[in-house]
Amino acid sequence: MPGVNSSAAPDDEAATMQRQRAIVGAFATAIVHDDHADIAEHATPDIVWTIPGSSVVSGRATGIDDVTRLADTFAQYGLHITPQGFAFGRDTVAVTLHDTGEHNGVRLEQDVVNVLTIRGDKISEVTAHLTDIDSFDAYFS
Repeated sequence: MPGVNSSAAPDDEAATMQRQRAIVGAFATAIVHDDHADIAEHATPDIVWTIPGSSVVSGRATGIDDVTRLADTFAQYGLHITPQGFAFGRDTVAVTLHDTGEHNGVRLEQDVVNVLTIRGDKISEVTAHLTDIDSFDAYFS
């Protein structure tokens, strides 16, 4: 049953969730494949990606250039990202992920929740939530 203040029909909600999942999926595919053109196509010019910790990828990546550099670093470090599930908000999608990799003898295996904000059918913000910031920092050191 839709919320008290909602007039959206269930079919509209299903279509919205399908559209949101497609937008997030296209952006995620671009990141995983380190595809700069597709990253730019599926993100707003002022995108902000925030990652906790003190590693080389931690902090705020602002704009397409910063986000493509972030994707470059993920690729250089051999990060493997596997989506596990999705939860949908009005303008956001929370994606549970399982990150794995091995780089310079350091293994990474942890669950992550990224919350992506959608604006104008593009990703405008990504906020990462890590289950083990210390191991993430060690991996990306």
